[in-house]
Amino acid sequence: MISRADKGNSLVILPTAQYEFNIEDFIQTNNFQISMINHTKSFQSQVIKVINNSKTLTPSDKKCKHMNMSPTASSIKGLIKLNKPEHPIRPVVNWRGAPAYKLAHLFTQKIKQMAPLPNTYNLQNTRDLIKKLEDTPVLPHFALDLLDITNLYTNIPVKEIREIIAKTLEKNQIEVETRHGLLNWYDAITKQNYISNNGKILIQQDGLAMGAPTSGKIAEFFLQSLEDTHLTHLSIKHKIARYFRYVDDILIIYDPNHTDVNNMRKDFNTTHPIMKCLAETEFNKKINYLDITIHRSPTNWVISIYRKPTFIDTIISYSSNHPAQHTYAAIRFLYNRLNTYNLHKSEYKEEINTIHDIMLNNGFLIHTHTHTHTTPTHRHPTTTSDRQTDSATHK
Repeated sequence: MISRADKGNSLVILPTAQYEFNIEDFIQTNNFQISMINHTKSFQSQVIKVINNSKTLTPSDKKCKHMNMSPTASSIKGLIKLNKPEHPIRPVVNWRGAPAYKLAHLFTQKIKQMAPLPNTYNLQNTRDLIKKLEDTPVLPHFALDLLDITNLYTNIPVKEIREIIAKTLEKNQIEVETRHGLLNWYDAITKQNYISNNGKILIQQDGLAMGAPTSGKIAEFFLQSLEDTHLTHLSIKHKIARYFRYVDDILIIYDPNHTDVNNMRKDFNTTHPIMKCLAETEFNKKINYLDITIHRSPTNWVISIYRKPTFIDTIISYSSNHPAQHTYAAIRFLYNRLNTYNLHKSEYKEEINTIHDIMLNNGFLIHTHTHTHTTPTHRHPTTTSDRQTDSATHK
């Protein structure tokens, strides 16, 4: 069979039996149980009931808008992780047909308004990380460490987070009826934790539903609650210089002269029973995080673009019949990233060469793309004020 790879925009050809084995292995590992009943109709009834009972959250004439009138069980497929041993899958669950799909969107919208999160340690994107690194002084003995929280969604304690959300709503002085309505929505959405695979209905015993629009926001309530409770103590105990998190990937800057990295990792893994992190330390003063490589020089953080070993350079060909805005979309993205990230001069030139290789391999003519690069007299690789003005013009 043919499946998509997890990263790199590539296709994978593999025996169907191997693909099905990987799906089954994921199901077994995450404690799904087979159900003889398709619960879609009963879940649909619950959704209709909680929407109709929420008088302060939705106008009477808009309630039907948030009900999925032709619900189906969510289906699962797997994207092959080519960069991992034995090529496990990244599960992708289609939740669009789920009974609570529309309600989940509305819940996410309402909870953002009524219980906004502080996002103290969250990264918005790579640009946000680079900006925060610019404000982080570099000492020669600093070191970098990565923690990757494993199986986050399938291990989230749903009941515990309900209490966190309830306390947050009460603290924000949301009226009682509205609080109860939102929590009833929460219950209806989180109970719909089942999928369909090869004609079988599988129920996840705990955790958040994969593919649900609410899962990311609910997981953030949990993680930010943990950070609020434990991070100040851990930072003092282990002399952590900076802590950043993007979803379930954590970057830590610490002083190895005062920090035992193994004890630090152990303490992070014991902040909660579900917290299990895979660790990765820097190599040759470099570490890969998000889509960049962070190089720790004696005085600066040097940034370069990171591509996984499974990266392929196939984009829409110049000779294709796609509209021009589609044909040039990938090229525009590459140049915009180049000019947005604060790359050192040598890394900048290396990325220009990579972009040119991608263009040539997909039939683009390099001379039709003029790129000006002005080098200042004194360039500092991680200071915004010293950054040169770079431009890319696509004709």
